[in-house]
Amino acid sequence: MSNRLRESLKEMEKVLSRRAFFVKIATGAGAVAVYDRFGPSLFGDAAADPLERALEVFGAFGRLVIPVDRDPGWATFEPEITRYGLDTYVRQVFTLGNDLAFGGLLQAINAYNEIPPQIRFGPRFLEMPLNAQADYLTKVLSGSFEFDGVQDILSFGAIFMLLGVKQTFFLNFPRHLATPGAEYQDDLLGNSPKTGWDIMGFRGPVGPEEEAELRARSQGAPELPGVDWRNPFI
Repeated sequence: MSNRLRESLKEMEKVLSRRAFFVKIATGAGAVAVYDRFGPSLFGDAAADPLERALEVFGAFGRLVIPVDRDPGWATFEPEITRYGLDTYVRQVFTLGNDLAFGGLLQAINAYNEIPPQIRFGPRFLEMPLNAQADYLTKVLSGSFEFDGVQDILSFGAIFMLLGVKQTFFLNFPRHLATPGAEYQDDLLGNSPKTGWDIMGFRGPVGPEEEAELRARSQGAPELPGVDWRNPFI
């Protein structure tokens, strides 16, 4: 089991570190080195299901980052948003459906929960009050755990949870899926409770009236002088 865990962390680093979108936040991370130093104790009960454990952490992280205030938040759409965000969106978008790499990311998320008591920072993330969770996240993002030797694994867990939570919510969950085969998408705004696009004030997908307006506006547009149409890079 320990060899499998180590291989999953190694695959996670390889997959996430070589993708252009993630290269700046993943380059130099040493999740495997953290594992080699501390062993499997950083990742919780080996007999537990890593996905189910990670869903608890991901859900708590979502409630922290996108709280319910005057507008709906992460908790408004639970439990569906938590499972979709982690087990569908993060799995497919971040690790490209690579189950071994996704397993490594689950372990990094679980380590985010397990590490605080092991470095005498406090209780587990799930056991912290909200203000302590916020302080912990702030310290992770600012690199405060370098001297404890666990910063790299914490960075993987925190940054990819942060991206996953925000992207899932503000992609308009639960009205995030396109209507298959439709020339124009439904009006996805004006929801009750409000979804991410309503909260952000997005205009939604282009409809027939706006498309006609855009086409009319582009008619007779002047050509820019000096453009060499033989240039293969145009």
